[in-house]
Amino acid sequence: MNTTAHADALRPVITFKPPAVDIQLPYSHELEESVIGGLLVDNDKWWEVDAIITPDDFYSKPCQEIYTAIAGLLSKGIPADIATVQDELERQTRLTPIGGFAYLIEIAKNCPSAANVTAYAVRVAEYAAERRLKIDLAAAFSGDTEALMRVRRPTHNRRLSLPISKGFDGYNTTQSYVIKNYLPENSLTAIYGPSGSYKSFLALSWGCHIATGKTWNNSRAILGAVLYVVGEGGIGVPRRVKAWADLYNHGENPLFLYRVNCPVFFADPQQVYELEQAAKQIEKESRLPLKLIIVDTLARCFGGGDENRASDMGAFIQGCDRIKATTGATVLVIHHSGKDEDRGARGSTAFRASLDAEYMVKREGNGGALVLRCTKMKDCEEPEQQAFDLKPLPVFTDDDGDELTSLVLVDTGRKPAEEIPEELSGISRLTGNHMVVWQAIRSRTANAEPCTRSVIRDDLKAIGADTKNFARTIAKLVDDGLISIDGEQINPLSHSSVTTPTQ
Repeated sequence: MNTTAHADALRPVITFKPPAVDIQLPYSHELEESVIGGLLVDNDKWWEVDAIITPDDFYSKPCQEIYTAIAGLLSKGIPADIATVQDELERQTRLTPIGGFAYLIEIAKNCPSAANVTAYAVRVAEYAAERRLKIDLAAAFSGDTEALMRVRRPTHNRRLSLPISKGFDGYNTTQSYVIKNYLPENSLTAIYGPSGSYKSFLALSWGCHIATGKTWNNSRAILGAVLYVVGEGGIGVPRRVKAWADLYNHGENPLFLYRVNCPVFFADPQQVYELEQAAKQIEKESRLPLKLIIVDTLARCFGGGDENRASDMGAFIQGCDRIKATTGATVLVIHHSGKDEDRGARGSTAFRASLDAEYMVKREGNGGALVLRCTKMKDCEEPEQQAFDLKPLPVFTDDDGDELTSLVLVDTGRKPAEEIPEELSGISRLTGNHMVVWQAIRSRTANAEPCTRSVIRDDLKAIGADTKNFARTIAKLVDDGLISIDGEQINPLSHSSVTTPTQ
C-alpha cells in the first residue's frame, strides 16, 4: 500500500449534511491536514495561523478537534507536538474518534512544507467563507430571512475583512487615557533613564494614583486595578507604597495595587499565560478592570536573550502586545538608558519603534528630584518637561530601634532648575553666581565681543545679578582652570576653539 493509500485508510469518514439538497460544499482535506501537520512540525507558526483561522473554519471534524487541542496547548505556553497533542486528546477522550495516534503521525509525516503553513491557513479560511456563503444562499432561497441578511451584509469572514471608513469620519474621536496626557489607555509605554534616576518611583506613583483614582499632577487618573511586576526593588517596593499611602492616602493601603514579586519573562509564552491568569484573578477579586501593568525592569523580565538583537527584542515586544491585547491594560516598561543618554534607551531600536509613548527620566543635578521629559507620544501632544521632587518619609522602626525611611514622589511638577552646563560638570562648590558669570563670559567670547572684567561686571548689573563677590568668583573660575586672565581680557579655557562670528 503506498503512502497516499495508507493515509486515506487511516483518515476517518467525514459526514456532513447541508441544510439543503444538491449543494456541493468546497473544501480541501489535504490543505486542512497540511495546516495541522505544519503546526505539529513548527509551533512558531501558530501565532500567524491563529490570526487567520478559527477551529470552525475546518470542514473536517477530526482536523477541527486536533487544531483545537494544538491551540489550547500553545495558548498556555505548552509545546504542541505529537506526544502532547495525543495526551491532550486522550484526556478529553477524543483521540480514538479522530483516527487515533497513527492518524496524528500520518498527518505530520505527509505535511508538504511547514514553511507554507500560513498560506495553507489562508486557503482553508477562503474555503470556509465559500461554504458559509453557499449554505446561507441555500437557506435564503428556502425563506430564511436572517440568512438572506447575512448574504446581503456578509459577516462570516471577520478575520479577513478590513475596517473601512470614509473621509474624515472619526476625526473627533478622543484619545483615552489612564492618566490624562501621560499614559494612553491600552498602550505600550516605557520610562527609561540611568540607574538611580528615580524612574521606579515615578512608575509607582502613577500606579498608586490609578489604583486609588487620585489626580496626578492635575491630570485625571482612571480608577482601576494595577499589577506591578517586581523584577527589581525587593522589599523596597512595599516600603515605597507605604510612604506614598502615608502622604496621599491617609495611611490606608491602596488595595487595588497588586504585586508579582518575581520577574516574568515576556518572551516565554508559558509565563505570559500565567500573567494573564493572574490578571483575570485580580479583576475577579477587585471587580475593577486592570488598567496598568508595570514591568520593572525590561532587563530583569527579558530572560536569556540579547537586548541588542532585534529578534530577541521582538519576542519580548510580542509578549507585551499579547498581554496588552488580552487584558486591555496599559503595559508600562521600566528600562535603562544606554551609555549615551541622548541616544535613548538601551538595546534594539525595535523597542522604541513599538512604543505608543516614551519618557526619559534623569536626576535634577545632585538633588532629590527627577526631571521628566516625554520623548515620544504617538497620537497626541507631548506633555511639557517638568521636575518632580522626592520627599523622604519614615516608614517604620526596626527591632533595633532604627527608623527606616523611603522616598515618595511629590505628584505636582514644577519648572526644572537650570542645569549645570557640561563644561562645569565635575567642578566642586559651584554656586548659581559662578554659573551666571561663566555664561556671561561664554556669551561675550562666543560672539567675538570684548570680554573684560569691567564688561562682565556691567553685564551682571544689567541682569540684576549680585556683583558683591565678583572678584572671588573670577578667582575661583581661574583656579578651576575654566578661564585665564590676560591683563583685563578674560578667555574661557574649557573649549578647544571659540566660535567666531560669520563674516
